[in-house]
Amino acid sequence: MNRMYRRQRHIYDGTRRYYLLGRDRLITGLRPGAGASVLEIGCGTGRNLVLAARLYPAARFFGIDVSTEMLTSAMTAISRRGLTDRIRTAYGDGTGFDPQTLFGMQSFDHVTISYSLSMIPDWRRVLEEAASHLKPAVVYTLSISKPGTIA
Repeated sequence: MNRMYRRQRHIYDGTRRYYLLGRDRLITGLRPGAGASVLEIGCGTGRNLVLAARLYPAARFFGIDVSTEMLTSAMTAISRRGLTDRIRTAYGDGTGFDPQTLFGMQSFDHVTISYSLSMIPDWRRVLEEAASHLKPAVVYTLSISKPGTIA
């Protein structure tokens, strides 16, 4: 993944503006409550995390990605917008990760996945992992958008 995104990460969001149409809708439909925790699996450049943190200032955001190149872009974007106190990122594989080790948390109120499933061969395992890291609640939120759909 690093080889693929080493150069693409610099133009990724701009070149996918119209291709990844469901991202903004996914974020506006999220509506996390005050103090809620939101994890994005495959956070890439951090674009979604930054937008969500701006829309929902009372929530906390977390992101994992398997590409350290993309995480470098995410950390830069988060820092540039002064959101390092509300957004944390870490290297992590969506098919198996420990949120306690990465973020000091057992589970999240919301988990989002935006288009990264198409890049992961074992995408079913990612969905299982996502569901296993959701807090028990009356309603579970697992938001997924992938090419050809609008979340």
